Parts: sequence; C-alpha cells; structure tokens
Amino acid sequence: MFRKSDLYTAHEKIENVLLRLYRSDTMMLRALCLVDKVPDASQETIGLDVRNNPPTLKYNPEFINVLSERQVELVLASEGFKILFRHCTTRLRAPRVLSALASQITVDHFIVGSEFMTDELRKYFPTADQFGMERNLWFEEYFKNLKKGADEVMQKLTMMFGQPEEGDGDGGAGQGNGRSEEGHKKFNNADEALKDYFNPSGTSTKDWNENSRFDTEVERVVITNANNRRSWGTYTGNVKSEIMAAVNSKIGWKEIFRRFARSVETLNSISSRMKLNRRYGLNAPGYRRTYITEIVFAIDSSGSMNDEDLAEGFAVVNSCCRHAKVHYLLFDTKITQEETNVRKAKRNFKVTGRGGTDFQQVIDYADKMKADGIIIYTDGYAPAPSKPNYSRKVLWLMSKKEQKPPVDWGYVAHLNRFESHV
Repeated sequence: MFRKSDLYTAHEKIENVLLRLYRSDTMMLRALCLVDKVPDASQETIGLDVRNNPPTLKYNPEFINVLSERQVELVLASEGFKILFRHCTTRLRAPRVLSALASQITVDHFIVGSEFMTDELRKYFPTADQFGMERNLWFEEYFKNLKKGADEVMQKLTMMFGQPEEGDGDGGAGQGNGRSEEGHKKFNNADEALKDYFNPSGTSTKDWNENSRFDTEVERVVITNANNRRSWGTYTGNVKSEIMAAVNSKIGWKEIFRRFARSVETLNSISSRMKLNRRYGLNAPGYRRTYITEIVFAIDSSGSMNDEDLAEGFAVVNSCCRHAKVHYLLFDTKITQEETNVRKAKRNFKVTGRGGTDFQQVIDYADKMKADGIIIYTDGYAPAPSKPNYSRKVLWLMSKKEQKPPVDWGYVAHLNRFESHV
C-alpha cells in the first residue's frame, strides 16, 4: 500500500502540471488525458502501460515527489510525445533497451530546448549526437543505426548509467537505493531519479504493446483538433506536421500482403485416415488440406535499387513462403536469376543483374507458368507492362513510400523500411 500523504503529494503535483498544460499546450494535455494516472510499485519511475484498455500512466510516488513541478512537466511532456507519436503502441522492438533509447532520442529535440532542462539533467538525457547520429530523424532511423552499432551503444550506456541492475532491461525492478515499506523505489534527489527515468534499461517502457483501439483514440484527438490553433502550444506547436503524419491512418504493407495472399490461395483437400472425419468420426477418413498456390516473386535488381532495398526484398521473400510455391526471380532488363518451387524461406540470395528494368519479362514469365499471383518488388522506374493474361492478381510492392507503380492496376503496397525484419 502507498502512504496517503505520498499519493496526495504526487497526485497534486501531476494535477498542477496538467493545469499548467491546459493554459500552455492543450494538445499535450489531451494526449495525457487519454490515460489514467495510477500509482504502481512495479514502475520505478513513470511509464505508459498500453496492454489493456483503458491504458494507464503508471508512476512511482517517490519518483514524482522528489522532482520539482517543472521537472514533472518535462517528464510528462516526454510521455505525451510517446503517445502522440505512437511509440508506446507501434515502436516496441527487440532488444527493448534499443527501442527505449531510439524513442527517447526521437523526442529529444522536441523538449531538449525546454527552459526546464538544466545542465545537470542534460548529461543524463540521451541525445543523437552522443551516439554519433544526426538530430531530428525518425524512430526507425535511430533504431536501425543503434542496432548496427549495438555493442558500442551498450558500452556508451554503461558509461552514462552504469551496469544494469538485476532485472533491468526486461521489466524487472532493480534495488537502487532500496524500497519503502510500501514497495516503491526510493531516490535521494531529483538528479538521481531523472537519471533512472532516462536510462533505457529502466522500467518506463516495460509495458508497451500493440493497442489499435488506443491508436484510434489518439488519431481521433489529433485529427479533431488539427485546425484549432489554440490546441497546439509550448511543446506541440512546432511539430504539428510530424504529429499529423504519425497518426495518419494507413493500411500497412503487411496487411495488404496478407489480403493479397488470401486472394490467390488455392486449397486442395486430400482424403486421409490420419484426420478425424468431423461428421462420421472413425467410420470414414477425414480430409487434409494442402495449399497448391503458385506465386511469382520478382525483385527488381536494376541499378536504381540499392543494396538496402534488395535486403528488404529478400526479407519479404523469406516471409511469404508459408502457404505457396514461390518462383523467385531477379530481373532487370531480363530475368537474371530464377529459382522455382521454393517451399522454404531462403537465407541467402546471390544478386545478379543491376542494369535497366523491364517488367514485361516478369509478366510473360508468370503467364507462361500460369501463376496464381505475381508480386513485383521495385522502385517503379520503368515503362508500363501489359496486363497479364492468366495471372489476374498482381501486387506492386514499392521500396519507398513516395514511389508509384507504372500502371493503374493491381494491389499497391509501400514497404515500410525496418518493419519487415526488425
């Protein structure tokens, strides 16, 4: 149990900050009002729990009490941006410590210039330049770069925050300076508390999870107030366009890919004594379903597609082999490599070609083999091919969000870089 005096003091401090945001940044206030504020002994500092509805902002009263109201505002603004940019629902990656660090670095430039950011606090606030990266990038960019240099990053974090305590990094609770009788972690001063909060190995991100209902609520709040100038204030006023982009409703390429795959699936039922017949029991054989779908997966290996584009394409190939025979092609102005009847995901591909691009070669190949579907992974820079005669289902998987296929037919999906295999 928490002491009533602690709860009252911490609750009062949070309420005072929210009242100040009502006057200075109502968009930030609206974001924070989407979650219940709940004291919790498992949370060492403060963090969003979006595993259930309604989501909660769990906090340690000892953590709130040791901070000034200005410092509490800084922390709440940080959590508010993680709501508005949907970090807590869509950005959890493994390892979690790098997700937490990428998230904090992303929101860094929105609040690092705050008048509440003291010199003592700055040394604990992870910034892009501390890890040799540019400022003002998106989460995905930071996460990718941090993962590439993971060993150096972890060494840097050890220098900044010390060795992770037992349980840190997987949602466990370290001992720190001990715990009160009520079970929550104690802090000697504000600097120590804030150092724990900014430590990506801490507990502030341990309860992140996917939550489409919460994402919808965030989107509704942002879109509803998009044209209300008074809503965008101290923190959100300068990043309105970024927030709008983050909540834009889009169907991800994976969902489009799944819909396409379902649309071309072909089943064959085979009599089998190994399966129980649901109607007649053991008196008759059951049926075993087999997939007889055949898909042509063609990856554009022309000069305009760089190595990272191709790596993403290979990752998609590896994800689509579950219920289909995949005929894998590499092509530029001609088909440069071909592997048929690929039933298991491949881990290595040899890249050949790197010339121009001719989509008609792929269409003709798929028609000749009477494929159920065609997936073309490309940047789209080539003349339009004719429609296939046999293969009625075509998915154009574009390597970047600003690209378009050269035709107005078929499914279209834009590969969200870093999503396919992180």
